[in-house]
Amino acid sequence: MATTDFRFPIKLNKLPVQGLVPEAASSPPTAPVEGQLWTDTAAHVVKFWNLSAWKNPLARADHTGTQTASTISDLAGTVQGYRLDQFAAPTGPLNVNGQRVTNGAAPTAASDLATKDYVDNARAGIAGVKDPVEVAATSNVNLAALPATIDGVTLTVGQSFLATAQTTATENGIYAYPGAGLAGARRTDADAIGEILDGTLVAVGQGTKAGTQFIQTATPSGAPGAWTQTWTQFSSGGQTYTADGQGIELTGTAFSIKLADVTLAKSASGLTVGLVPVAKGGTGATTAAGGRAALGAAGKFSANVGALTGGSALNVAHNLNTADVLEPSLREISSGELVGAKFVVVDANTVSVTTSASYAADTFRITVVG
Repeated sequence: MATTDFRFPIKLNKLPVQGLVPEAASSPPTAPVEGQLWTDTAAHVVKFWNLSAWKNPLARADHTGTQTASTISDLAGTVQGYRLDQFAAPTGPLNVNGQRVTNGAAPTAASDLATKDYVDNARAGIAGVKDPVEVAATSNVNLAALPATIDGVTLTVGQSFLATAQTTATENGIYAYPGAGLAGARRTDADAIGEILDGTLVAVGQGTKAGTQFIQTATPSGAPGAWTQTWTQFSSGGQTYTADGQGIELTGTAFSIKLADVTLAKSASGLTVGLVPVAKGGTGATTAAGGRAALGAAGKFSANVGALTGGSALNVAHNLNTADVLEPSLREISSGELVGAKFVVVDANTVSVTTSASYAADTFRITVVG
């Protein structure tokens, strides 16, 4: 088929061109003009000339302008799938907008951020908390052939124990229990550099040290076994209280007076409760007067006075068990007026009162202090 060589532009008046095939070759045409098309038979794509290079309009590198995120089908899934450590490191302060950064690991380098747990432990002198051990051995354990029981507890395979008092001090540390007669090996979280620190804490579950915690206080120098770990009891597991039987009872967490040690006596005036003896935490007295005397405290007695006959003494029993009383007072009940009278100390428990006139019973009230 002959080739027609056009020397001038062809004006098609907006008519569609069907079956147009750009020039095809494995190498680009020479001396191209802007917009010229060329089918690259090596890459099997149509390219155009932009005055500087042949461009593939389908190649993403040759695209210009903005493509919205909504037109990229896998953008969200792909971007969200990246880890933060895969992005470039920030070059300025990182603002988290007042939010917490959670689930962090304990710091190991000087520039690491510290978790709240790490800071709280550091303030308490704790450098880290290990998984609990079943028992803590406070005497030497034969690590070459472990016994069936340690500190009175029969251990099973998979449990662990803390050795605190080995004859060879560098053997101290946390061990896994492989079975009776077998050699003990350090637990996997306590056998490498940095795993046991000055301030490492471990709790004890059974044995005589049940409920306590031990803390390692020596400065590490290499891996466990290369230096002596010093484990000391950090907590006692709570205070235990015991009633001594001397007038005090303990029921659960409540203390009370042991009624069996209190003197009870029934009299015409009612039930009298005696004081607890000295040996059982009391004053050693069995009466209120005796108790006051033992404590050096004054007593007080008040009562209505019986009928008074002018010029005759009426005895009043106050039972304060002392002759060293202050001058009693006599108060007229109806008016509240204090009236004069003659008072005489009869004995340690009695005073007499004498008035010049006669009065009916319950006219006056007497008060004695001593």
